[in-house]
Amino acid sequence: MLESIEAAFQKSDSHLKETYKHVPLAGPGPQSHHFTVQEALLSLPKDEKFEASNQATKPAGGYYALIRAGTMQITTSVITMGRTPPIRDAKFRRDLSRENERLEKQHPDLFSASASPLGSSQDALHALLLPHTSDHSSPIGVTIAVPYSDPRAGFHLYMDVGQLWQYYSEAGDEVVDIAYPTLRDRMRRAEKRDQSEGGNE
Repeated sequence: MLESIEAAFQKSDSHLKETYKHVPLAGPGPQSHHFTVQEALLSLPKDEKFEASNQATKPAGGYYALIRAGTMQITTSVITMGRTPPIRDAKFRRDLSRENERLEKQHPDLFSASASPLGSSQDALHALLLPHTSDHSSPIGVTIAVPYSDPRAGFHLYMDVGQLWQYYSEAGDEVVDIAYPTLRDRMRRAEKRDQSEGGNE
């Protein structure tokens, strides 16, 4: 998936430079990158654990790729360095945030300082994949973000995807996955720190 995002940036950058000779790329660039990334993700092969589908926004007028990878739902958003993360009050983001709102009630130890049994691990979690760009030719980084049920309030997790990779073993599926428990523990500590500091991120 990350390779597809990288290739999409390069493809979009080439198209922009061939098409626009006088118009500043700050205008058409982000929009072109957004749709090229969506197209790349929708072109990925699907299997029993991975599927990307094209979803329409409500009100109608926009589309976004929704990825289902195991028990996670992932959407992507391209942002330019110096801009704030995509936390606008869009209806499709509210719809996706309902999954996190349900999980916050069901798994208090995952999202708050209190400790209760984790419960079923088959529930879904909505996350955002955020490719950042500075020069349009390639993303300078990809962030995995898990927003609060109110996306304007901040994020449970906002981490470079490379940091998350270090918790995965190269040995394959036969090794017990420790990434999710580590993610859970980090979220728990972040929520506890957030509550003690009186903030929301």
